[in-house]
This record gives sequence, structure tokens and C-alpha cells, in this order.
Amino acid sequence: MISGRARSLKSLSLGALLVGGLSLTGLGVSLAQDPAIPVHPAHIHEGTCDDLNPAPLQPLSMVSVLQNDSDEEGANTPKGVLTAGRVLLSSTEGVEMSMEDILAGAHSINIHLSEAEIDTYIACGEIGGVTVEGDLYIGLRGIEDSGYSGVARLSEDGDSTNVDIFLTEPLEDNAATPAA
Repeated sequence: MISGRARSLKSLSLGALLVGGLSLTGLGVSLAQDPAIPVHPAHIHEGTCDDLNPAPLQPLSMVSVLQNDSDEEGANTPKGVLTAGRVLLSSTEGVEMSMEDILAGAHSINIHLSEAEIDTYIACGEIGGVTVEGDLYIGLRGIEDSGYSGVARLSEDGDSTNVDIFLTEPLEDNAATPAA
């Protein structure tokens, strides 16, 4: 069984890893702009994932593939174990709700298939849990066997909240084998 201290250290390490990944966006890394790469709208909604108010309460940045911002050949070619699921990212600063207001009622983060299919939900997570040093991590689970899952981090920022979403795509049955 993991002690409370070890669990806290594990959570802080995960948080540092996720925040470190976000800091790359200022170093030649960007969200995908290629129309062939999926882009998923995300919002904060009132209610739980099982009883979600369909009207978004707060918009969040689009969830998409994190890629190198480079024209170099192979800059965005996957390497390593090619059966690993792709991680999608969204980072939204200044959501116009304080963490206190978000936690005062039932709220969820909902991720949609696309703007064209906004009524199709692919992942959702209820906002709740223990806030540690101003950060709250929540799990995101797939909706209707979508295969998506992930983690969202909400961070206090005065009267607003910053939201980072890390979403993994479903693994395909015919995924490629590791590179030689």
C-alpha cells in the first residue's frame, strides 16, 4: 500500500511532468494545425458526466496533437514504440471562474468529437477532489466506449482558473509495430 507521503510525491511528480510538457509550447512546439489531425472542442459544463447540462458554461481551448513547429523532414515522425497512444493537449489560461466557484457546485469538463459533431461526447470528468498547492487533478474517462481517457489539471489563478487537458487517443487494433 502506498503511504500518503509517497502518494503526494507521486502526484507532485506527475504534475511537474505535465507542467514541464506544457512549457515546451514556448520552445518550438505547437498544437497541430493540419486539418487531417483531429481537433476536439472542450468546455466546462454544469452537472456530472452522467447528468450534464448540454449548454457549455465556459469554453476551453481545443484539444489537439502536440507537434514540433518545424519544417524539417521527420520532425513530427513518431519514434520508439509505435503502438503507444498519441497524447492530445489543451491549455487554457484565464477561465472566468475561480476555483472556489467551480468547486462550489457540480461541474465537469466535457470533450466533444469535433465542432461539426458537437453533440458527440468522447471524454468527460467531474471536477472535484483535493486541491494541493492550488492545483486540482481530475481523471477524464471515455464516453460511450470512445476509447479516450486522460487527466485535466485545474490551477488557481486569482479570480480565474487555468485548465490543462492531457487526453490519450484510443489505440487502434491495427497499430504499427515498434520501429527497427
